[in-house]
Amino acid sequence: MYEVKVPILGFDKIKYMNIEKLDKDFSILQIDEKDNTNMHMISSNSIKSFDIEFDESFLKKMQIDEDTKISFYFSIVINNPVANSVVNLTAPVVINEDKKLLGQYIIKKSTSFFTTMSELSI
Repeated sequence: MYEVKVPILGFDKIKYMNIEKLDKDFSILQIDEKDNTNMHMISSNSIKSFDIEFDESFLKKMQIDEDTKISFYFSIVINNPVANSVVNLTAPVVINEDKKLLGQYIIKKSTSFFTTMSELSI
């Protein structure tokens, strides 16, 4: 279970969430267990050459420093066929693995907002 330090857009009142890893690339963020609200996500490790600079305010809220083990994920809207599924590159979910903290970071200076699974070549 992860404590939410920076809310997921639209779910400001949820204080704890869980992540279910499906495999090395894909996970499900369990947002609201009572309502069975979930978000499909892809690991940043699956996306080549994607760097993010987090602002100091976000790093402080998430208690992240240069030694913190972090991971981050991008949300996916699943389509049929799966290759046409849309990946949101502007609002990753960031995890402080050391302290079990979670937050969503909105990238303000993004040049690429969305892409498809086929464009990522996963």
